[in-house]
Amino acid sequence: MDPIIYKIIHLIGISALALGMGGMLAGGPNRKPFAILQGIALLVMLITGFGMVAKFHYGFQSFVIVKIVLWLVIGMMPVIIRKLKLPLGASLALSLTLVGLLAWLGVMKPVLW
Repeated sequence: MDPIIYKIIHLIGISALALGMGGMLAGGPNRKPFAILQGIALLVMLITGFGMVAKFHYGFQSFVIVKIVLWLVIGMMPVIIRKLKLPLGASLALSLTLVGLLAWLGVMKPVLW
């Protein structure tokens, strides 16, 4: 598959993740569809991410390992937010910081160790 297709599908997954997280942070009785959307988005991002790693022959460089760990953290964010009872502002700031770090790692591909 063309690498640009992987990137486009990956970006769609990121957008779906943002929608799912936003809906879950908003709360209310309709949280389940947003939780499902978040799960599907995480799966799409995982598959396309590993597809890009294989297509570009990155292997398991340090930035890939850090992205996998941060992907897990982003996936657990709704649970972390609920368990720690974080205020909405702190939840948004933490989520945006993590997503920004993931984006930076994906674009810059730094050698961390």
